[in-house]
Amino acid sequence: MKRKRLVLLALIITLIISSVLGCSTPANPDMPVVLLTDFGNDDYRVPRLKGVIYDTYPDAQVIDATHGISSFDIAAGAYVLGLTAKEFPERFVFIVVVGSRSTAEEKTLVLTNNEGQIFIAPDNGLLTYIIKDMGIKTVYEITNQELFNEPISTLSYHYLLGKVGALIASGYNPEDVGPAVASPLLLDIQEGGIADGKLVGSIVFIDHFGNCLTNITSETLNTYGLNIGDTVQIIISGNTIIAKYGENYSDVLKGEPIVLINSLGTVQLSINKGSFAAIYSIKTGTHFELEQ
Repeated sequence: MKRKRLVLLALIITLIISSVLGCSTPANPDMPVVLLTDFGNDDYRVPRLKGVIYDTYPDAQVIDATHGISSFDIAAGAYVLGLTAKEFPERFVFIVVVGSRSTAEEKTLVLTNNEGQIFIAPDNGLLTYIIKDMGIKTVYEITNQELFNEPISTLSYHYLLGKVGALIASGYNPEDVGPAVASPLLLDIQEGGIADGKLVGSIVFIDHFGNCLTNITSETLNTYGLNIGDTVQIIISGNTIIAKYGENYSDVLKGEPIVLINSLGTVQLSINKGSFAAIYSIKTGTHFELEQ
């Protein structure tokens, strides 16, 4: 009798261990969530977004990258997202909302890049720099109605992305949100370079001070042959602006334009103690030329 009890006890223990070991483990458990939006910090959307995340995944770790992207400025959002993601390691989930629901046909995507980061974002070009610089491992469209109590088409974006982002962070498999997508939308951004004896490029971001960041790299500028102190001509938005190529804002008088290399290693158009963007009515995506 004692032997039978021991055998039965051993069998029970074996079954328990097998059950535990056989349980499926989450695909990406405990991934922190990074938020980047154009919601602003004085609106109801950010706290509601966070509420959805915590309601779905109470143990979520939420990081605010920025909510200060200019409303509907998808190009600026894409650029900042690219810069931000480069500084984060793998296994982070990014919930990104800028200019959402631009069209009735707009998809909502879950994209995993080659660095192991996951992005939940509208398919409106926001992922341009992520795809360009880090590649695509997988990308799916959110169509799985079983994840929601209401039709997906009626859901507000803070709820749609917050819910899916929280699920992914807690271990839900991206491939289960819906079908694979072949070609996410990319922005048509003019590459910076040299053409016809001029530097040509685009304004990719305008910062809080009105400085215009461009997609011309310091390497391209050096190849062109500019030297510190040279006078240059900027042709942009119908304006022809005479500026100086310098190292610091103080290389020109207050209110004067200057071309310099910023901390990102790219060409920046600025005004000493002024807003280049405001004075010359510059917007993100504006093309320009620069020559000696």
